[in-house]
Amino acid sequence: MKMQKLLMMLGVTGVLALATQSAIAKDTLKVGMDPVFEPFSFQTPDGQLTGFDFEISNALCEAIDVTCDVQAIPYDGSISALLSGQIDALINTYAMTEERLKKFTMVGPYIRPTFRLVVDANSTIDGGEDSLKGKVVGVEKGSALGYAHDVYGKYMTVREYDQINDAILDLNTGRLDAVFGDENQLFYGYVRKQPGTYKMTGERVKNPKYFGQGQGFMLRKGDDKWAERLKTALDIIVKNGKYDEISQRYFGRNILNN
Repeated sequence: MKMQKLLMMLGVTGVLALATQSAIAKDTLKVGMDPVFEPFSFQTPDGQLTGFDFEISNALCEAIDVTCDVQAIPYDGSISALLSGQIDALINTYAMTEERLKKFTMVGPYIRPTFRLVVDANSTIDGGEDSLKGKVVGVEKGSALGYAHDVYGKYMTVREYDQINDAILDLNTGRLDAVFGDENQLFYGYVRKQPGTYKMTGERVKNPKYFGQGQGFMLRKGDDKWAERLKTALDIIVKNGKYDEISQRYFGRNILNN
C-alpha cells in the first residue's frame, strides 16, 4: 500500500514537473531578413541562411535565453511580414531615419555604417575633389544617392543603379571611374573577395543628415516587450565581445564602433 502511494506521488510529481517545464518554455523571437543581401544575410549552396545579421540575431537570442526563428523574407515583403505579425523584428541593416522612427519602434544602433568610394586597384583617384573632377561615379538608389548628388554632383557625374553589382560591372568595363556605397558591403563583396582588383579610397562618410543615427532592429510601433529585451541583448553581446568577434570575422573591424 505504501509503495502504491509512493508511486502515485511520484507520478503526480512527474506530471507537475512536465507542466512546469511547459509553462516556462522559452519565448521565440521571430526575425526576418532578406536572403540575397550578402554579407549581411544570404543563403549557402544548400539553402541555409547565414551572414552577419544571421549570426548577430542568434547571438542576441542566446544572450537573453530565447529561441531564435530566423526567416528568409524578400526585401519587398519585409514590412508587410512585420506588420502582420509573421515576424517580430527585422534585423537587416535598416537605417534609423526620422521617417522610420515615426512609424516603427527601433532598437540600436547595432551598426554605424560608413560610406566610401571603391575604385580600380590601379586608379589614381584618392577621394579628393581634384582627383574626382570630371569623373563618373555610380551609386545604388537609396540613402547614398542623396549624398552623392549633393556632394559629388557638384564636380562629377552621378549615375544611378538599381543594384550595386550593376555599378561594379560598369566600373570593370570603364564606364565608371568609381562606385560610392556602403563600405561594409563593398569591402566584403568585392575588395576582400577579389584582392588586387579593387581598392577603397577617400575618407569614410558618416553624415547623419543622409544616413541617420545608424542601423537598428525594426519592430512594430509600441512593441515595448521585444524592444527592451533586444536592448538588453545588444548591450550583453557588445560587452562580452561576441559582437566584435562576429564583426571582425566579416569585415576585419568593429562596424559599431568605427
